[in-house]
Amino acid sequence: MFRPLLVTALTTAMLIASAWADPAQTAHRDAGRPQGAALLHQREAMSFGVFYYPEQWPREQWQRDFNGIAKLGFGFTHMAEFSWTYLEPEEGRFDFTWLDQAIDLADKAGLRVILGTPSAAPPAWMGEHYPEVYRVDDHGQRHEHGIRAEVSLSNPRYRDFVTRLVTAMAEHYGHDRRVWGWQIDNEPGSFSDYSDSARLAFQQWLKDKYGTIEAMNAAWGGSFWSTRYTHFNQVLLPNATLAAEDKLSPHALVDLARFQADTTARFLDGQAAVIKKYAAPQQWVTTNYTNVTTATDPRRSHGMDFTTFTLYPVAGANVLGGDSYAIGKPANLMEAAAYYRPITGTFGVMELQPGQVNWGEINPQPEPGAVGMWIWHAFASGASLLSTYRYRHPLRGSEMYHEGIVGTDGITPSRTGREFVDTMHEIQALEPHLDAHARLPAALAARSTGYLWNHDVFWDLEIQPQTSLWNSWSYRNGYTLAVKSTGAPMDFIAESDDFSRYPFLIAPAYQMVSDVLVQKWRHYVEQGGHLILTSRSGQKNALGHFHEGPWAAPILDLIGDDVDGFDMLPASAKAAVAASGKQHEWHRWADILSPRPGTEVLATYADHYYAGKAAATTRKLGKGTVTMIGVSTDDGALEREVVRSVYQRAGVAIEDLPTGVFLEWRGGYYFMVNYNTAPFQAALPAGAQLVHGQLPLAPAQALVWKERTP
Repeated sequence: MFRPLLVTALTTAMLIASAWADPAQTAHRDAGRPQGAALLHQREAMSFGVFYYPEQWPREQWQRDFNGIAKLGFGFTHMAEFSWTYLEPEEGRFDFTWLDQAIDLADKAGLRVILGTPSAAPPAWMGEHYPEVYRVDDHGQRHEHGIRAEVSLSNPRYRDFVTRLVTAMAEHYGHDRRVWGWQIDNEPGSFSDYSDSARLAFQQWLKDKYGTIEAMNAAWGGSFWSTRYTHFNQVLLPNATLAAEDKLSPHALVDLARFQADTTARFLDGQAAVIKKYAAPQQWVTTNYTNVTTATDPRRSHGMDFTTFTLYPVAGANVLGGDSYAIGKPANLMEAAAYYRPITGTFGVMELQPGQVNWGEINPQPEPGAVGMWIWHAFASGASLLSTYRYRHPLRGSEMYHEGIVGTDGITPSRTGREFVDTMHEIQALEPHLDAHARLPAALAARSTGYLWNHDVFWDLEIQPQTSLWNSWSYRNGYTLAVKSTGAPMDFIAESDDFSRYPFLIAPAYQMVSDVLVQKWRHYVEQGGHLILTSRSGQKNALGHFHEGPWAAPILDLIGDDVDGFDMLPASAKAAVAASGKQHEWHRWADILSPRPGTEVLATYADHYYAGKAAATTRKLGKGTVTMIGVSTDDGALEREVVRSVYQRAGVAIEDLPTGVFLEWRGGYYFMVNYNTAPFQAALPAGAQLVHGQLPLAPAQALVWKERTP
């Protein structure tokens, strides 16, 4: 039986020194461990599980609940991520007896266990004695105990407490055969921190990045408005909320975003290093990011064996109109899978919405079929793990209106819970027929598309949008949906990745570019790649400064255009672009293009003083092509057609899928899901074997088929 553990200050200091490890040391430690795919694919193509919080329910119900989870067909359960107050009820005294019992009961029911580290929910005694561990928001208000994720990841004392707890957990459970893996923290990186701890850490981060204060002043534009510094200790955390009429340096704000992302990555990697020091090789480590996260950059973390994310598609948004609010945002899961899959080659959905939620502005019921469709979509996109939050519908607390797999009686599956379970069984029945060695069909491989993504570019766009009509997230959605309308496989990739793996590469609004990146683009195109750039691209260098030269100077020779300037209009103005006999309204952004010899015009501005100027162009370069879409239209229809034309001009066969209908392929099977409010009559190939669903593909439904083997 485990006895409560007391850790001395000396022991704590030694633990801290080892916990916040150098990424290279972490990588070296990982060298002999199985990698993410090997760790997850020990039993099935996709493992299914459900969150359960034993501390929230009477102990006499635990065995009944674990048996219920197993009887429904789940293979694992997830616990402990918010239970710090039970694991360390008093400072320095740990109690794992209750968790030991819960794990034992889960094991008896035949369930594997994922343990969460509860760093997002510190106990009351910490705030009582050490209030400095809490973050300070952009209004200068220090937060306090009572909700989750209110801590300062930069605070040394808080990090000490986290290290001590995670060490105790890893020592106790690291070689426990019943513990399958670890989730670090919960949805990390959601909030900004303006505490003294963060300020001091930011100053050190700047020293490490720039070396000298002169270099930082040059990068931040310190000659402007007398904003230069004479030493790093003068630097405050740039706070846009406190800026009134004028704006802070955008370069300082981008650095703040980088610092916050690095702080989160270091925090996660520190916990991973502790766990891996004590854990058996077969235990894996991950964290659950929030969809396509913008506050945190998963590629900055080096301690995760693979990545997972949370996904709640239905929370009131009505993207496609009609009843689409009950089917879900069409781009969310599609983008998340494309974003996380390439990072390690393996990914999971750690939290999938089980039904109605409680935290949206409007919280409707998902349409019948929607929950099952999301599961099919995740599976088709390559997920190796899928878990839902949570098993039981809570009876008290802030999430009382959050649906579970079973309802308030703790026994009876909810409507959406039953749908979840039924879909899980359908996928489990299909899994034995998958061919793990099957190669992506040639027709799909010919369309493969890389979507170039850089957090620095996103942060910079959001800092200086220049018009209230600009929304970087929605802008990205428009282009990912355009790509997926072709039926193309798509990955989010980084500048350091191998572009040649993708016949098509798209980099929307990529306004911060280095000379190295431009040369890499040129080489990619000359060797036969097809590159799509869009409005706002190439405006700034890698520091976020304008070029001393023509507008968008680095990319002009690449796109075969001169950029005469740009415009944006109020919503009340009238403006259009013409293409292929159609006109498209625009307001958000317009790069005014003057094509050079050899560049073909695809669309022109129909009015204003630049009427007749090019709005979209394309050119051949070496063996490939470069297409420039300079305008952002109101409905995105022009952009969709131009994107699709790039594939067609390259001689590649594509699909014509409505917005929200997605085609995926896995293990020899084709999958199609429909987030649209209208049925879709898919044209299956002759002899196709339909194994799930029916035609036409109804809204919130999935279709699975296999082509006839020659």
